[in-house]
Amino acid sequence: MRTEISGLHAPRHACEIQRYAHESGYRYVYTVRPPADEPHPLTYVRALATELGTAVIIAFDLGQVDDRPALICDLGFRLETVCPHTVWAPSVPALGSGGATV
Repeated sequence: MRTEISGLHAPRHACEIQRYAHESGYRYVYTVRPPADEPHPLTYVRALATELGTAVIIAFDLGQVDDRPALICDLGFRLETVCPHTVWAPSVPALGSGGATV
């Protein structure tokens, strides 16, 4: 979750992401918030997701991924948005194995 995009709605967006993950049956790890001074926030998120073996990344909306789901899916992650509820499949095989981790 990128605070500079969510602004004052950031706490609500974080709660909605966590709720969505639980209701979808995912094992929720935590909501990633790149540092405000991070020049490449999506690279930061993708690197952490890769390190954790994450299969699914949940964003509040497409604005969180610069309106470009391919930035996530092209690396093998499944992207889901809370608002509106939409799912984008990975364009390459998943990086991890076992149950989905978000």
